[in-house]
Amino acid sequence: MTRRAALVVIMVAAAALATAYTAARRAGSDPSPAAPAVFAQLSYRYLTNLSDGTVGRNYGYNLVDLGPDRAAIDALPTGERALVWIGNYSLSDCAFTMSDADLRQALARLARDPKVAGYYLADEADDARPDYGGHCPDVVAQITQRSRLVHRLVPDAFTYEVVTEPGNFAAFARATDVLGADPYPCLIGHPCDWTMIPRYIAALNAAHVARYWGLLQAFAQPPWRFPTPGELQEMIRQWQRSRWQGEQTFAWSFAGNSLASHPDLLAVLGALNHGS
Repeated sequence: MTRRAALVVIMVAAAALATAYTAARRAGSDPSPAAPAVFAQLSYRYLTNLSDGTVGRNYGYNLVDLGPDRAAIDALPTGERALVWIGNYSLSDCAFTMSDADLRQALARLARDPKVAGYYLADEADDARPDYGGHCPDVVAQITQRSRLVHRLVPDAFTYEVVTEPGNFAAFARATDVLGADPYPCLIGHPCDWTMIPRYIAALNAAHVARYWGLLQAFAQPPWRFPTPGELQEMIRQWQRSRWQGEQTFAWSFAGNSLASHPDLLAVLGALNHGS
């Protein structure tokens, strides 16, 4: 459940919040007194459901959520690159929503584009495995083959997937270059489960996943809720005890809610992403 509501962005509110955050940083003050003082710098920082690279950059994100649109990708501001969404894997059809032929055509326009960092191949496709209630026994092989196809077409970019079940980490460990893990520990009416992220990290290590990102919970849809700033900070502290190379924040806008209405959470995320 990391994607994908319509990419509708509340741009006026976003720009205002971004401006306020940047001004506070320049003035030497922290827009949130609860924000931690020290965070490690991450190589990749990605915000789901935000296609505006200028807004994302103000909060320290360096990857932008875009489809295979060359004009939009090339228009990204300096320092921003695209993690290109190329459809998903259908759990009902046991196939990708973008055919290989359409993928070849789309990526031919993006070959050697320095504004492209990587390609987002599949989101939680591991739930298609029969062991987890699905009916797609070949899903691992299919994602592995798609990753290889992407590498043949655009060898200078990485491939990315999100795997939601820790029991599937080993099966998908080499399907793509980078694996995203999405433990969301905060449920409505309950304290956050602080055993969840460490369990996922332990499973990633046991599965020998070489490169992984952690997904941070910053959304609300039953049974999940928005975390408090302190809870978000604790998620980050737990991930910082791992080998994560990137963070994916879910999500700028989802299920009728937006981070634009949560400047306290954006302050925490901005502090993490700016490494301060």
